[in-house]
Amino acid sequence: MRPVPILAVAAAALWGCGYHLAGHTSTLPPAIKTIGIPTFVNRTNRPELDQRVTEHVIDEFSTRGRVRITPREEGAQAVLRGEILSYTVTPVVISQQGRATRYEILITAHVTLSETATDKVLWEDNHFLFKRQYDLATNPNGFIDQEIVAIDDVAADFSKSVVTSILEGF
Repeated sequence: MRPVPILAVAAAALWGCGYHLAGHTSTLPPAIKTIGIPTFVNRTNRPELDQRVTEHVIDEFSTRGRVRITPREEGAQAVLRGEILSYTVTPVVISQQGRATRYEILITAHVTLSETATDKVLWEDNHFLFKRQYDLATNPNGFIDQEIVAIDDVAADFSKSVVTSILEGF
């Protein structure tokens, strides 16, 4: 028995049965052409976190080009609201001298996409979680700069995941 013909027959059978990847559809109705994205609410003690995350989400939607983005709800057919619930920085690697050399940033948020006309929830994640690790430079004054870079990296990954979930259903 030759495996190649068997695989070809199995693939053809699955194709003919309408097999497709589950969740590979947009949660965004085709009629939605404009999304309002107001600044996310920041429930943490980390300043500027809301602006950085919101900017990255807007940039990611703009890069995809499927919908027009506005910073307000007025005139938008849907609105994406976000609330940053927590922000933690945890040391994950300790040197022999007892100093942290690697940290992990963890951001948790609640994100909802709703139609403005009906207030119908189109997509929601109550516990959206993202984390990123970064190394601390030998110069202790560099901690703040590295933390800001790591926050931007987490915000960029966060935004890609949110937009992919909404536009592609993953």
